Amino acid sequence: MEVYNKNRDKNRNMHDEIREQNAKLKGAPLREKLAYFKEYYLKMTLVVIAIIAFVVSIGYTMITAPDETAFAAFFFNDTGYSADSSLQDTFAEHLGVDTREYEVYIDATPTYSEAGTYEDYTSIQRCMANIAGEDLDVMLCDQLAYEHFATSEIFLDITTILPEDLMEKFKDKIVYSTLEETGEEIPSAIIVTDAPKLQQYHYYDGKDAYFSVVSNSQNIDNVITFLRFIYEE
Repeated sequence: MEVYNKNRDKNRNMHDEIREQNAKLKGAPLREKLAYFKEYYLKMTLVVIAIIAFVVSIGYTMITAPDETAFAAFFFNDTGYSADSSLQDTFAEHLGVDTREYEVYIDATPTYSEAGTYEDYTSIQRCMANIAGEDLDVMLCDQLAYEHFATSEIFLDITTILPEDLMEKFKDKIVYSTLEETGEEIPSAIIVTDAPKLQQYHYYDGKDAYFSVVSNSQNIDNVITFLRFIYEE
């Protein structure tokens, strides 16, 4: 028993019309062919081209992206121009790494507020994802963001990684926090508001900047280099 397909006749009519139009255009002038293409196929063609370009772009980015991270920092609630990559670029140059192989990035877009906006939520999620992937080294925060993160075990005891000269330099700027789960008090940040490079790019104008190191950072040597770097004139 043949099942009736209500779309069959419609499809046949469509195919017949296409064949008829193609037959008419067979000997038509180029101008008519172009007009027909514009009316029936141009939009679809542009959509297909856009999709292909998008896929190629994503693929190229994935293929050419550096495999290793030499240094990564999130700046929470900064006052600088988030699209300005000057500090990131000059630090990459200072490190002397090949940025085709090693990634150096400073993300100055993250936010945190008591209001708990969508931007705050996505910033925290991105931050946690990078920490879980061991792809984040430093967090610079204003006081509000620092106090939010400092009660967890995100930050390491910063005195365990500072060389003697930096311990002496920052001895009066070390900030302690109390871990929520254990009640342990640890020195988890340095106030670096007076760092010339931060002032140059207006990252924390009118507020204190808390420099903390993520507990599972894989690039401690570069963290120390960055800390020295932002204090260079």
